[in-house]
Amino acid sequence: MKLRSTITLFCCLCFITTVLNAMEMNLAGKFDPKPSPPHEALLQFWSEGNDDLIFTKAKSGDAITLRCRAGVRAVSLKWTLARNLFEQPFSSGPGVARPENGFVITIPTARLMPGLYDLRVAVDCGAEKPVVGICTFGFDVDKMHITDSRPADFSEFWKRQIRALDNVSLDAKAESVRTFSSAEINAYNAAHASLPPDYDPEGHRFEAVEAGKVSFASVDGVRIHGWLAKPKGGAGPFPAMLVLPGAGFAARPMPLEHARHGFLALDIQVHGQPVDAEKYSELPGYSRDKKYEPAEAFYYRNIYLNVVQALRYLRSRSDVDKSRIVVVGGSQGGRLSIVAAALDGEVAAAVPAIAHFANLPYLDWARDCNAAAPRLDGMSGMINPPLAGTPAARCLAYYDTMNFAPDVRCPVMMNAGLIDAVSPATGVYAIYARLAASEKRIVALPGIAHDWSAEFDRRAWRWLDRVLKISNPETPHNK
Repeated sequence: MKLRSTITLFCCLCFITTVLNAMEMNLAGKFDPKPSPPHEALLQFWSEGNDDLIFTKAKSGDAITLRCRAGVRAVSLKWTLARNLFEQPFSSGPGVARPENGFVITIPTARLMPGLYDLRVAVDCGAEKPVVGICTFGFDVDKMHITDSRPADFSEFWKRQIRALDNVSLDAKAESVRTFSSAEINAYNAAHASLPPDYDPEGHRFEAVEAGKVSFASVDGVRIHGWLAKPKGGAGPFPAMLVLPGAGFAARPMPLEHARHGFLALDIQVHGQPVDAEKYSELPGYSRDKKYEPAEAFYYRNIYLNVVQALRYLRSRSDVDKSRIVVVGGSQGGRLSIVAAALDGEVAAAVPAIAHFANLPYLDWARDCNAAAPRLDGMSGMINPPLAGTPAARCLAYYDTMNFAPDVRCPVMMNAGLIDAVSPATGVYAIYARLAASEKRIVALPGIAHDWSAEFDRRAWRWLDRVLKISNPETPHNK
């Protein structure tokens, strides 16, 4: 039986329409509990004694054992194995049936190279079509080959770009603020911030916050607009949090939850558009009419500079503790968090979730192998991504998220949705491998795609408490 899963590689910039939310992923809209595709609720995968599905040769020996339980009357299971994002499998076999509607899948490690792999299954349940699903796992990922695409003049290139901000006056402006009670924050989260009403009550430090619009000048005459929220009644200065948005052109929600956790939080519309417009238009150069030559003409050059300017704005405020400014975001926001921490050496910590646009040589290689006739599996012949010599590849090497990682020295806590095809795990782990930070950790999210984890957020809040030396969250003040 031939199994195939269509993969969309977001090597180019795209709109992310999946509902993502919370500390690192705030979207304007109602909260939706449904998970992002390709999650299949009828199939559950796990491995006994290895919850995160990140395996090592030292512990696994000659075989990796995975289990799959079906939420249907299962007859049989067939599986195929491919490199992460590759459509052409290099191995296949049957699952061994169990009486509890489950199957045991045994994968020999002899052919596995360090990296991530997509296990696709088809469960025969006696219906016309099988139930299909995917489980991505890692094998010796800390030894994974990463093609070095960082240009020799990478650091100097970005120093030149940042100098463009030195002649830009912030010209900061603020509008009137509104106070929100804890009950009002709960209601706003559910209706407008794509959040559960209150997913971390133990993390509250304040039960009232105030929020309003702010703006400041950036490069090329653009003004950056944002929502600023901070604790109500606190003396300050407060630790600050720059909340960076996912991809696309859309409204931004007020970061009330972040302020309730004790931060002065700034959520920006990074394209220079209003935070609460009724309609948004895509700007030239984003996904159409892209410019790759010279590299500084690429659309995201100004986006990266707008993020640096947002950090400068936060440092200009007397109510900000300038030694405790953190950056957070998911998808594009995770990408921008890494970029911000790299280009601004004073960031205190970063929490990038499902970081986007990383390890572009691998993504391009997978795309090309999938398009070849016949398709290539990446396990024979050329087994490592080549460096492309096209104008686009040369330009994007200056923007690839993993190429900023060697300049990130602040503490980092990040995650990877293992079945995420938008921010593929192979890209996220390439970022992690290259981080220069002495304190870094990554949380694998098996079975989660381009999505959010409430428990990851709660752990990230506590991690920030420790890294920033904030008082015990179990004894919140100003209640």
